Amino acid sequence: MELANIIVAVVAAVLSLVSIIFSIYTYSKALIHDRKQATLDAYLLLQDSALDSLNHIGIAELKEILKEPRSSRYKDVSGYVARIEHFCVGVNTGIYDKQTVYALAHGYLDMGVMNTRIVLILDRKKEMAGKEYYENIRAVIKWMKEKNKE
Repeated sequence: MELANIIVAVVAAVLSLVSIIFSIYTYSKALIHDRKQATLDAYLLLQDSALDSLNHIGIAELKEILKEPRSSRYKDVSGYVARIEHFCVGVNTGIYDKQTVYALAHGYLDMGVMNTRIVLILDRKKEMAGKEYYENIRAVIKWMKEKNKE
């Protein structure tokens, strides 16, 4: 009888261990999924609230806007950059999934016309302030460019 109790206890312990491992695995998979979904949702919001609007401003027009820091258009552009920085803070701190960001934004934020617009704005703001305030944007762009070289 005592041997039967030991066998039952061992089987119960093994099943408990398997259950714990499965729970941890399921929980970690859910976290990864949720982080990727949050990244998709945040990028969509960024696209709607900043990138699309910034896309409609030509390079020449943007250069003119950046000459007038007190204008409402300059304030609009500054708001777009603030939203991009907010998103990039999430990327750099690990709130958002970097690989998902790369899949969504590679070739858009790190190269081409959007990158040119963003860099123009960041350079103008740095010139006016005398220091860099948007290091998270620059870090994401730099990371994407380095990843592209791989």
